[in-house]
Amino acid sequence: MARATYDLSDDRPEDGGHLLRHEHPAGEGPPDGGRRVDGIARLHLSLPARPDMTRIQDLLGSAEAAWLGERTQEAPDSTREYACDLDLPVGDMGPLLFRKSAIVGLGDPAHDGAAWHVPIEWHAATFKPLFPVFAGTLTVTEHQVVLDGHYAPPGGRLGAVLDVALLNVAARGTGRWFLRKVVAALVD
Repeated sequence: MARATYDLSDDRPEDGGHLLRHEHPAGEGPPDGGRRVDGIARLHLSLPARPDMTRIQDLLGSAEAAWLGERTQEAPDSTREYACDLDLPVGDMGPLLFRKSAIVGLGDPAHDGAAWHVPIEWHAATFKPLFPVFAGTLTVTEHQVVLDGHYAPPGGRLGAVLDVALLNVAARGTGRWFLRKVVAALVD
C-alpha cells in the first residue's frame, strides 16, 4: 500500500493544484518523521467505530458523496473534490458554531486486507491564506476511523507559533468534525 507524501507549500497553484503529489512505500512515515517542520504540524486523530466495511468503496470512492457535500470541478488527477461547510464548535459556549466553506478532496481508496486507506486533503474555499491546509490519509478499520497527516497553519512561522500556543485547537476541531461525518456516513 502506498501512502501520500505531503506537499503543503504556499506556492501551490490557485487554479486546482493538489496537495497529494507523490507516493512513498507503506511502512515509511511522512518526510518529516512526524515532527513539526518549518511550520507544518502533524495531526493524528482516531474515533472508535463499527463501520460497515462493505460500504467503504461506495461512500469514499464514488464520484458523488452527498454525505460530504457537492462535487466541484473535475480535478486534474484522481482526486475528487467536494464543497462543504466545516462546523467547528466555539469553546464551551453550547451550540455556538463557526462555519467555514471548504473544499475536501478524496483520493482513490485502497484496501490492504485489514483496512481501507483514502488520501484526503482540505483547504478553505475562500480567504485561503487565513485558514489551515491539510493533507493526509483516512484509514478505516473494523474498529476505528483514523485521520493522520500534516497541516500548515495560516500565517507562516508566526501562525505556527500561535498554533502551538493554542494547542492546535482549530486543526483538531476540523479533524474531529471530519471523522464524525465519516463515521455517521459509514454506520448508517
